[in-house]
Amino acid sequence: MRKAFNKLTNKLIIVGTINTLFLFSVLVLGMVSYPGSNLISIDDDGPNTSFLIAFADSHDEDVEDELEEEIEIEVEVEDGFAKIKVEINDEESKFEIEWIDEQTTIDEIVTLTGLTEDQVSSVITFEIESEEDDEENESKQSKKDEKLTKAQEKRDEKLTKAQEKRDEKQARNAEKFAEREAKLAEKAQFSEQRANKIIEDLEQKIQKMEKRLQKLLEKYESGEYFGNLKNKDTVTKSFTLSFDGGASEIGNSLNTQTLNGQLFLENQVTGDKAKKFRVTGGEISIGEEDIYDIVFGKARLSSSGSGGDKDSMVVIAQVSNTGEIRTLKLNINLSEEFNSDTESADIEILSPQSKIASQWFLSGIGDLGLTESEETGTSESGNIEDDTNNDSEIDIPTDDIPIITTLTVSTPTNVYFSGDDIIISGTVLDIHEGTPVILQTVTDSDRVDIAQIDVNSDGTFTHTILADGSLWVSGTYTIKAFYGANNFAETTFEFIASS
Repeated sequence: MRKAFNKLTNKLIIVGTINTLFLFSVLVLGMVSYPGSNLISIDDDGPNTSFLIAFADSHDEDVEDELEEEIEIEVEVEDGFAKIKVEINDEESKFEIEWIDEQTTIDEIVTLTGLTEDQVSSVITFEIESEEDDEENESKQSKKDEKLTKAQEKRDEKLTKAQEKRDEKQARNAEKFAEREAKLAEKAQFSEQRANKIIEDLEQKIQKMEKRLQKLLEKYESGEYFGNLKNKDTVTKSFTLSFDGGASEIGNSLNTQTLNGQLFLENQVTGDKAKKFRVTGGEISIGEEDIYDIVFGKARLSSSGSGGDKDSMVVIAQVSNTGEIRTLKLNINLSEEFNSDTESADIEILSPQSKIASQWFLSGIGDLGLTESEETGTSESGNIEDDTNNDSEIDIPTDDIPIITTLTVSTPTNVYFSGDDIIISGTVLDIHEGTPVILQTVTDSDRVDIAQIDVNSDGTFTHTILADGSLWVSGTYTIKAFYGANNFAETTFEFIASS
């Protein structure tokens, strides 16, 4: 009501002012029409002109002051409704209407406030909430969240792959370490297994063999092949003879091939000037295709010179290639005296003294080294258990039994841990009544078990060891089986001690 009254008053003031100006203009024009009047000339410098101008200016300022009003109109559109705030000079009012469009809102404001449409349009501001803006903001936030999720997934994937690579590398390193540890023992075992298989084949075909080979096998089976073995060593030592060189075909010197070989030996008799060895297995490769398996053999090392410092060795062995048996002969010079304290010595294979009968002349260089040693004494504790539970000393047999037979020994698995029962089993193909199997379980530096096992009527034998105690340390263990003096077999397993 007050606003309407103020508007009416302002209008009356404006009308009154206009009327006054109109009358004043008529008066001025009338005076101009009469000559001699002091008001007809605008250029007159008299006081009347100044008065009129000052009067007009003063009256215009009052009119402008009356007309000026401070108007602010804000419209906020949200959820289908328009929230309107109108502020005229210092007075403020708020109301809300249903939102249709901007023009409809302006019309409503004109109706409610009494302002003109021009007054409202010139000052009104609209703030309209857009659903599309909300959706766009939600879409942006969703994309941002998705991007963060993908980044986290990539980081997790990288960490997982890095861990997998570390695990794979550790596994490969562990595997390589285990392979290096077991390589020599596995190769020796594999070579002996192949030799045993060849011997079995030979025994099946013995009736078809030539007389020379039959006599050779008979000597091997009886022990005559190794000669006089009195005063046999009480310490069992294993040696590896390794060499590389060249081979020249007998009858065709233009055909030369590379030579690579390993022979495994065990000492039998050690004298001051001579030492005898038993060849237990091995392999010789000529070129890339010809492989000769060592079936059995013997070696003799002789010392000469004033101080016994010139050692030489002769190796005689039977080798098999594609089913044929041939004789291997190696004449070897050693670089130094070879005795119980010598761990390794350089060797030279002499040609044409060294050869595979009727096939190849051999030459090369290499080394002869000690691989392991086991004394036939007591263990660290001084007690040795056997199946009869007595603590007496068990010696490796030195006397021959009248048969050479196939002897096997094995374990169910090749890895054991602290506290495990290690079950050792094996077979004897031909049984000699009253002869037990001697089993030794050894490491590179110690013996952890020795036992004397009776052979069952079907040729089988078993023995169980508890892997527990101070002697059991992590490493490779070898189980050696003896049946008489000349029947021998062995197998290996890995032991991992608890930390």
